[in-house]
Amino acid sequence: MTSYLRLLIAAQVAAAGIALVAAIAIFPIRPEIGGSVGIAFWIAVTLVASALPISLPAGITVSVGSAPLLASMILGGPAAAGLVGALGTFDSREVRGQIPWYGTLSNHAQIAGPAAIAGMLYEIGLRLGAQLAVPAGLSSVLAAAAAGIAYNALNNFLAALIVSGRSGQTLATVWAKDLRIIASNVVALVPLAWLMAQIYLLPNGVGWWATLLFVVPLFTTRLAYHRYVETRELFEQTIGALANAVDARDRYTRGHSQRVSHISEAMCRVMSIAEPEIEKIKWAGLLHDIGKIGIRDNVLLKPGPLDREERILMNQHPAIGAEIVAPAQQLAPEAPLIRYHHEWFNGSGYPDGIEALDIPLGARILTIADAYEAMTSSRPYRLTPLTHEQAVGELEKFTGIQFDPEIVPVLVGLDRDILDRPPDRPDYLPTMLRTEDPRDESGKGTEEEAGKAAAKGVTPGSAAPGSAAGPESPAAPGSSAAPGSPTLQRPQLPSVQQGNPPRRALASDDVP
Repeated sequence: MTSYLRLLIAAQVAAAGIALVAAIAIFPIRPEIGGSVGIAFWIAVTLVASALPISLPAGITVSVGSAPLLASMILGGPAAAGLVGALGTFDSREVRGQIPWYGTLSNHAQIAGPAAIAGMLYEIGLRLGAQLAVPAGLSSVLAAAAAGIAYNALNNFLAALIVSGRSGQTLATVWAKDLRIIASNVVALVPLAWLMAQIYLLPNGVGWWATLLFVVPLFTTRLAYHRYVETRELFEQTIGALANAVDARDRYTRGHSQRVSHISEAMCRVMSIAEPEIEKIKWAGLLHDIGKIGIRDNVLLKPGPLDREERILMNQHPAIGAEIVAPAQQLAPEAPLIRYHHEWFNGSGYPDGIEALDIPLGARILTIADAYEAMTSSRPYRLTPLTHEQAVGELEKFTGIQFDPEIVPVLVGLDRDILDRPPDRPDYLPTMLRTEDPRDESGKGTEEEAGKAAAKGVTPGSAAPGSAAGPESPAAPGSSAAPGSPTLQRPQLPSVQQGNPPRRALASDDVP
């Protein structure tokens, strides 16, 4: 545990203790809760509601225990709420010893402190309503709503602080992954808490038994949280499986989509992009090559240059990928990023030839991450990957031509821990792809030639001006793609028309 996290936990526990002591000293427990027996009853109900929390993606856990906790606040005041929050929120992980003592202490401080503070706000709201001659029932509802919102906001903030300090994620990340989605559902428990308190006050002991009937709506709410987490996990696993399906067609591309997604996410965080947009770019990175499912193996896996017809077919994969994901409502925002991840900053890319800021920001980020990852990986047509320095040199050489000049420095400035390719794991591939590739033998001469070319300052695997590009590169201006290729049919940019020299294809084959 870091010193920052240790200090944060200590501060939370101290603040919760102060709030609880102040609540007991200033606001006596009201008799409506039924004395110590009533407090014990609400502790038991809250224990049942808190027993099975749901873990959200960023690391926050959520339960439906806030409903009986807030009901005890309405009935007994801030002191009762603080006691129920401190003693009634043990969950199964804490009982089994899966959470260290300081984690348990922090968890209960995050609940008891905000509960006591919310109880104080509730009491202040009741007194303010009496001064303004607001009807008692309406005053209680409004005060409970304000106190419940304050409790959830403070509790979630304290929990997010701990998760952020423990995992290194920003507060914005924790909010976007966990709290943004379930915040409205948690606040919806506030009116349920008020109703539980009113039912509890029914005479002749009926209220005590009737209150237990609220276990049913609480259970369905918890089930909704659980279904949300399951659905999100299934969605992410499906995206990962689709990415693996594309990468698994050729063992040279194993892990490519995951690494492009990982590098793109790191670039987004450096650029302080909003978390929902980061998530969209990350998923688009996983699926950016899904259109290659529609490319024949004899084209996709060809070790030599592509002819004109093969090039036309290969250049269709971004559009095919966009068409594949567009019908899925959850993936529709990713479709433009997939379609445009081969567009060039000067408009010479494909499939639509758009340029500069007309290319979505996410697609410009993916283009750079994709190019770097491809250049530093082995390919059938270039068995010797470029070094980090060579790949960075290529990115900088074609800044403003193929790549956004404001984004290239972002990738160059990333830590090598993010950029360096991890060791290959044999079990990553399906069994059929773990065997040696026969192209490794036939490609030895190609690898040797690539090394010699790199030593002479020529990009390995690149095509000379006027020759065919690599197996997945676009037909660059001046290349040998014959008329009729989609790349040559569209109008050229003014800068190209004014006589810019033809350029060779990148070793990345322009981001596979």
